[in-house]
Amino acid sequence: MVRRGRALALASAAVAVLGTSLAAGCGSNTPAASSSPSGLAAPTSPATSPSGSSATKPAVGCDGGTWRAAPITVTHQIPVPPVPVIKDVRVAQHPECGYDRVVMDVGGAVPGYSVRYVTEVIADASGRTIALPGSRFLLITLRPAQAHRGTGEPTVTTGVRQVNYPALVSWAPAGDFEGVVKIALGLSGQASVRTGELPGRIYVDVRE
Repeated sequence: MVRRGRALALASAAVAVLGTSLAAGCGSNTPAASSSPSGLAAPTSPATSPSGSSATKPAVGCDGGTWRAAPITVTHQIPVPPVPVIKDVRVAQHPECGYDRVVMDVGGAVPGYSVRYVTEVIADASGRTIALPGSRFLLITLRPAQAHRGTGEPTVTTGVRQVNYPALVSWAPAGDFEGVVKIALGLSGQASVRTGELPGRIYVDVRE
């Protein structure tokens, strides 16, 4: 009777162990969270879309300098010749960041530049007034610089461009004379200004 009792007890224990193993096999397949050696949670990878790219795109960066009130002057001492060439002027609005941008593409060294308000825009060297749409006028002056090739062909054509962005209403070349290039901006009102440089370009941002 004692031996039969021990046999029954061992059989019951085996059934209990088997039941526990089966229960574990039918549970969640997700492994338990582990911690890094420092005790901090291990970093997780960003979710990816079926194509393999990140499912959540990073936010557009809106930093890039200090906003100020004009006038602003940036000085660069560069040897000439050759005189830096303003190859193109481009404008764009950035509503996600709340500013409008003017970009001047530069061939050669980056020249010095200043940004200041003027009551009216006078063209160099003709002396004529440029009728620029806007309630305030900002003048960008670059020196030493030229907006033409060695053949005399202009790299930035004259004429007023009206864009009607929130802060930037219009712009126009205002001079290419004796190593000085001027770009005039017509604004919707008084604006904060931010300037900066990237390889081969200068940018001026304006915001209301």
